[in-house]
Amino acid sequence: MRPSPENGAVPGGWQLVRLGDVAEMSQGGTPRKSRSEYWDGDIPFVTGADLTELRIGSSNARSFLTADGLYSGDTAVCEPGALLLATRTAVGLVGMATEIMGASQDITRLVANGRVESDYLCRVLLRLGPSLQRRQRGTTIQGVTREDVTSLSILLPPLPEQRAIVAVLDSIDVAIEGTEAVIAATEQLRDSLLHELLMRGVPGWHTEWKEAPGVGTIPACWEVVRLGDVAEMSQGGTPRKSRPEYWDGDIPFVTGADLTELRIRSSNARSFLTAEGLYSGDTAVCEPGALLLATRTAVGLVGMATEIMGASQDITRLVANGRVESDYLCRVLLRLGPSLQRRQRGTTIQGVTREDVTSLSILLPPLPEQRAIVAVLDSIDVAIERTEAIIATTEQLRDSLLHELLTHGIPGWHSEESLRSLSRRT
Repeated sequence: MRPSPENGAVPGGWQLVRLGDVAEMSQGGTPRKSRSEYWDGDIPFVTGADLTELRIGSSNARSFLTADGLYSGDTAVCEPGALLLATRTAVGLVGMATEIMGASQDITRLVANGRVESDYLCRVLLRLGPSLQRRQRGTTIQGVTREDVTSLSILLPPLPEQRAIVAVLDSIDVAIEGTEAVIAATEQLRDSLLHELLMRGVPGWHTEWKEAPGVGTIPACWEVVRLGDVAEMSQGGTPRKSRPEYWDGDIPFVTGADLTELRIRSSNARSFLTAEGLYSGDTAVCEPGALLLATRTAVGLVGMATEIMGASQDITRLVANGRVESDYLCRVLLRLGPSLQRRQRGTTIQGVTREDVTSLSILLPPLPEQRAIVAVLDSIDVAIERTEAIIATTEQLRDSLLHELLTHGIPGWHSEESLRSLSRRT
C-alpha cells in the first residue's frame, strides 16, 4: 500500500501546517442598507451563495457597492487573489476573487502569505469543504468558528510543486470549460434550429408556401390549429397528505419545479406515490408519452413522461391525439413557453387558465414531417448528452486527481525513499 498522510508519510520537503499559519483571516460584513450611498455601484458584493465557481467576479455577484460602501468599515475588502471561504449558511464553498470586491458576514476572507500560493490554497480548501461542513453547528444559522478554520491541517509542498499541481488542475479545468463552451454553442444552434424547423419545416421538403394570418409564410401543406384541437387536457392534483397509504411508494409524483428535462423520469421526482395514491382520484395519472405542462408557479416548463406517474396541481396533463406526435408537440410547447409566461397572472400564485392553453395556435405539419423534425432535434440532444457525459467523467477524474496531487504530489517527483514520516517533521 502506498504511504499517505493518513498513515503517516508524505513526500520529502512537504510540511503539515495549520491553515492559520499560512493565511491571514478576516470576517466579512454587510454595509448598512439604510445608507443609500453605499449601494448600487459597480463593485461586486458577494455572499456565500454566490461562491458557485472557483474564480469569483462581477458575474457571480447579485449586489454591488459603491467605493463608499466598500471602504465603510462594514465589510471585508477583498483584493484580487483573496480567498473567499463560506463559513456560514453555505459552509465549505470557496472561491478566489478576480477583482476587488466586498464580502458578506457569510464569508471569511483569507490572504495567503509567502509560504503558499493562493491558487494552491484555494484547491486545498475546495477539498476540505466537506470537513468544514461536518463541523458546522448552530440552530437558526449554521456555521463554523474561526478556530475551526485556523486549526485545519493542510499539507504544504515547496512553492515550485504547488505551482506545478495548480498547473495540472488548471489544464483540466480549461478542458472542461472548453467542452462547456461547445455545449453552449450547440444548445444555441438547437434553439435556433427549433425555431426554423417549427416555422419552415425540414430544409428541402417544400416548394409551395402560403400565408398564415398572424404567423407569416408557412409550407402549403401545413395547418394552423388550436392546441385544444389536437390534445386532451386534464389538471393535476395532490393526493391528501393525511393518507399515509398514498405516499412513499415507488411511483414518481412530479410538480412544475421537477420539469427540468425534456423527458421526465423517476430521477426528476422528489416525492413518490403508492398505487393507491396514484389512483385516488386526487392527481392526474400520466402514462408514458403524456405531456406535462407547468401552468402554475413554473409556468411554461414542459416535459414528457417516460413512465407512469402522478402530477401536481401545478401541471396540466396533455395527451396528443392521432393528428400530432407527442414528441413533436413537446417541442412546440417548449418553444411556446415564453408566450405562456407572458399570459400568467395572479397575486399569491402566478398561473394561466385552461383557455390560455387550449387557445394557443400551433403549426401542424403532416405526421411524417413531424417525425423528421423530431429526429433532427433528437440527434442534437444526443450529441449534447454525450458531451455532458464526457464533462461528468472529466470532473470525476479531476476530483480524484485533486486528492492524489494534494496528498502524494506530482507523479514522478518523489521516490519511495523521499517519503518521510510526519512524526519526524520539524
